[in-house]
Amino acid sequence: MRLLPCFTRSFSTVSPTAHNFSFSGCGFLIPYHLGVAQGLQDAGFIQADSKFAGASGGAIAALSLAANSSMSDIHEETKAMARLCHNEGTIWKLEERLRAIFHTKFGDLPVETLAQRLTIATEKMWPARAMVLTDAFHSTDDLCDALIASCYIPWYLAKRGTSVFRGEYHVDGGLLTLVPEVPGYTKVCAFHAHMLRRDDYEISPSIDPDFPFPIMQLARFALFPPQVEVLDQLFRLGIKSANIWAEKQASERNVK
Repeated sequence: MRLLPCFTRSFSTVSPTAHNFSFSGCGFLIPYHLGVAQGLQDAGFIQADSKFAGASGGAIAALSLAANSSMSDIHEETKAMARLCHNEGTIWKLEERLRAIFHTKFGDLPVETLAQRLTIATEKMWPARAMVLTDAFHSTDDLCDALIASCYIPWYLAKRGTSVFRGEYHVDGGLLTLVPEVPGYTKVCAFHAHMLRRDDYEISPSIDPDFPFPIMQLARFALFPPQVEVLDQLFRLGIKSANIWAEKQASERNVK
């Protein structure tokens, strides 16, 4: 799906500036985030100096952007994992699959290229609950452990209550704070911002008056992957949300 003509006209009159983006926890709603990312890239708001943060599935989207991966490729990996879940089950089986996909897509990624450009949110559980924002990684394995910890819903990803990251017990970074709070970053949420009463979530399904899925249905999709046709639809809806947001930015800049 490409930019609609009206968006193209607006973008042609004002050159967009680079933005930084923080992506919410999302589970199997990640195609929405990937679509948003694709739309932001097409609109010119993601540039070489853009930075990204994410929790849970949002951390995968943030990593994909920081690593300059193809959003379409990561979307195809998501659909392949969904098919596996449909055929073989979901609960307790996702950690192994996520690690395999990570090493396939990012195993050769030089982690030093991510320095200060990628922030992954996790929640440390001991001795006190606390959000941890990690923006430097020692190795590819360290990056993988951070990603798994950020996605780790207790007793869902695997048969354990926590994931170990740098010798400490962590869980899903989106459980305590849905969208990582990083100053100066535009917040992207895969759930309706108005239902969560969060006006600061600038890009979400709430931006699209015709968004077809209610928030409770999105919650089900997040935990139990829908059919791949729905995942494709979420990807397109993410692009649409990004386009609407980009049009608003262009309109505001034109007024100024």
